[in-house]
Amino acid sequence: MEDIRNDSGMVESLKSLHQVITKNFHSEDELFEEYLALGKEIFGLETGIVSKIEGDKYFVSAFSSPLEGLEVGQMFELKDTYCREVFEAKKTVAFPHVGAVKRMCDHPVYVNMKLESYISSPIFVHGEIYGTINFTDRIAKNKDFDNHQFDLIEIMAETIARFIESKIYKEDLIKAKIRINNLVGVVSHDLKNPIGNILSLGSMIVEETEENETKELVSAILKCGRASMEMINSILDISAIDSGKIQVVKSDNSTNDLVRDSKLLVDHLASKKNIEIVTNGDEFNFEFDFYRLKQSLCNLLSNSIKFSPRNSTITITSKRLGDEAQIAVKDEGVGIDEGLIEDIFDVDKTTSTLGTEGEIGTGYGLPLVSKIINLHGGKITINSEVGSGSTFVITLPIK
Repeated sequence: MEDIRNDSGMVESLKSLHQVITKNFHSEDELFEEYLALGKEIFGLETGIVSKIEGDKYFVSAFSSPLEGLEVGQMFELKDTYCREVFEAKKTVAFPHVGAVKRMCDHPVYVNMKLESYISSPIFVHGEIYGTINFTDRIAKNKDFDNHQFDLIEIMAETIARFIESKIYKEDLIKAKIRINNLVGVVSHDLKNPIGNILSLGSMIVEETEENETKELVSAILKCGRASMEMINSILDISAIDSGKIQVVKSDNSTNDLVRDSKLLVDHLASKKNIEIVTNGDEFNFEFDFYRLKQSLCNLLSNSIKFSPRNSTITITSKRLGDEAQIAVKDEGVGIDEGLIEDIFDVDKTTSTLGTEGEIGTGYGLPLVSKIINLHGGKITINSEVGSGSTFVITLPIK
C-alpha cells in the first residue's frame, strides 16, 4: 500500500515538473521562482535556493523561504554552506536529519540556523559546476530521501543548466555580432577613402584621355569601383542600423516628392537601357524619414533596372489604404525564383547576381531596404515570377 502511495506521488510530481519544464521562460528569475516553489512542494521543505559558485564563494541567485536574512546576491564562503558537500562530491547530496550525521553537527549552518533536512543537486554548465539548487528545512525528515526525489531534483538542475547555457550562448552571439559589426564598420570605413580616390582619378583619366582603349579599361575599373563603394556604403548603413546608431527621423512629407526625387536619381541608369520609369497613384502626405525612404526606393529602382531588359517599363505606384501607405515598384525583368524570395532580405544570406547586361551588384541593397522599412514600423513584400518580372511593395503605417 505504501509503495502504491509513493508511486502515485511520484507520478503527480512528474506531472507538475513537466508542466514547469515545458513553459517558455523569458528570464532566469521566472524560471527560478517556478522551480523553487515546485521543489518546496515536492520535497516538503520550507526553503529553496538557487546558488552560483565562483571559486570559494557562494552567491544566492534566487530563494524562496520564510527565513529572515536571505537576500539575492548575498555571498557566503562556500566552506560555510551545506553546498560545500555537493561541490566536493560533484553529485546530489541529501541529509534527512543533519543532526544525526556527526561530522555535520559542527557545521556553521547547523550551529547557527539548525537546518535539519537538506537535499541539493549541482548545476553543471558546460561541464563545470555553475552552482546548486537546494532545499532545506528546520525540521528533520522522518525517513530518507528516496531515489525518485533524487531523480526529480537532478532533472530540475539539468533543466536550469540548459536554460543558463542557452542564455550564455545568446549573449555570446550578441557580443560576437557587435564585434563583427564594429570590425566591418572599421574595415569598410578604411576602404571608403582609397576607393573614392580611385574613382576620382579614374573619372579624370576618362575625361582627359583620347585613347579609346584606355577609356574602356578605366571605365571598367570605375564600374567595379562604384559597385564596391555602393557595397561599402550599404554595409556601413546596415552596421549602423544594427548598432542603433541610425534611427529614422520622421517629418511630414509628400509621396509625390519622394517618388519624383527617387526617379531623378536613377533616370541616368534607366536611360542607358532605354527603360521608361512610369509613376502613378495617389498624392498624399504622411510622416516618414524622407532621406532613408528615398534611399530605399532608389535601391529598389536600381535593382529593377539591373534585372530588366532593354526597352522595358518600370512602374512606381503610391496608394493610401486606410491607415497605411503603400508604395510599389513593378518591373518586367527576369523575376526571382520562389526559393530565393524568403532569404532575399536576409543580410546573412546575401547573394550577388549579375544584371541583364552584366551589371555588378552587392547583395546588400535589399537587406538595407528591409532594415530601413522595419525602422519605420512597416514591411516589404515581393510578388515575383521567373520570366515575368517582380513587384516590390512597401507598406508603412500612417500615424
